[in-house]
Amino acid sequence: MTLLVALGNADVYVPEGVSVHVSGLTLFGHRREWGRDTGRPDAPDVHVRVLGCFGTVDVWRVPHDMRGSYAEIFRQLEERQRQLPG
Repeated sequence: MTLLVALGNADVYVPEGVSVHVSGLTLFGHRREWGRDTGRPDAPDVHVRVLGCFGTVDVWRVPHDMRGSYAEIFRQLEERQRQLPG
């Protein structure tokens, strides 16, 4: 997956257990990963390449125990993000 982001934000949601490799460059923005990296050797690989300017790209690992609508899952992920140190 290749993401081109200019003056905005992009979120990528991947289930835990999938190996995610994030690379690329952002100018005046962020490229961040959230959640536990629990990829297994036999798990599928997802490669996320980022090119961004004045934007943020967040890759979220969604735990298998999260249930509900997409909006509810997004809220749960944001709450877990707030609980992380730093």
